Amino acid sequence: MSHVIQSSKQGYAVARLQTGFAELAMVPGLGGRVIGIHRLASGREWCWHRPGPRWLWSSKPYDSFGDSPQAGIDECLPSVAACRVRGRDIPDHGELWYRSWSLDSSALRAGVLDSTLGTSPSPFLFRRAISAPEENVFRFAYTLTSLSTEPEPYLWCLHPLLTIEPDDRIELPASVRSLRLNGGVGAPMRHGERWDYPEPLPGLRLDRLEAPGMPGGCVKAFAGPLNEGWAAISNARTGERLELRWDPVFAPQLGFWLNRGFLGFHHVALEPSTGAPDSLADAIDSWKQVSVLAPGEIVSWHVDWILS
Repeated sequence: MSHVIQSSKQGYAVARLQTGFAELAMVPGLGGRVIGIHRLASGREWCWHRPGPRWLWSSKPYDSFGDSPQAGIDECLPSVAACRVRGRDIPDHGELWYRSWSLDSSALRAGVLDSTLGTSPSPFLFRRAISAPEENVFRFAYTLTSLSTEPEPYLWCLHPLLTIEPDDRIELPASVRSLRLNGGVGAPMRHGERWDYPEPLPGLRLDRLEAPGMPGGCVKAFAGPLNEGWAAISNARTGERLELRWDPVFAPQLGFWLNRGFLGFHHVALEPSTGAPDSLADAIDSWKQVSVLAPGEIVSWHVDWILS
């Protein structure tokens, strides 16, 4: 059985969803940000945050995401990169992460962190409900509704910044043999270029969390379209593992972000996405990897976070 405990962190209300095996911590007032996922027995924290005693603060529309807390898991919709589409200026990392979310009180009593909010300037209604269908599984269930009278292109991207520990390894389906670059620092990289996976450059192993230009390099790329919807981080020493599972028909792309010292940070992100690259404008115009909602259309999907 799961239950929710109310607490606080650095002055912000925190809802903690607990089972007998694991805990998930969410800050509704900071964009529904999930700031913690860990096994109770081991205590390994999978959600990354900035070093220092204070790493949570609020943001405003059109603030740079780089100046935000960036802690843990955000939702990006309808774009990751700031861009202009259909006369709308879409903020950096979308229209959800800087908003204050509200939790449904009746769902809370049932052990579910359920929030619904509209986007602006884009015409969508977004819902996310986090539950624990099993002791070691947190399910992020989503519904997206179009409020437009016209077909609306969009990107939804899960944006989890995750910790890196010695002996961590990335696991991807065997069919992933290349990544398409979206950007990075530390080596010559052309937007849209293909890199072999897992070893794009001699001696550089992305699956071992080695980024070009270490220390100080980073890379963002996409795997897809995918036939299998899963990705994981496992630790060769402790045996701990975190796996994400989703429907690859709905989200056929996997964003891969690896930062090994750029701006002083070390984290990795495995990002199920409905399209690519980070910019909705580029997804429409050049990469042509984008989803579209018909007027009034409703779509639902989920991502399972499996701890072992």
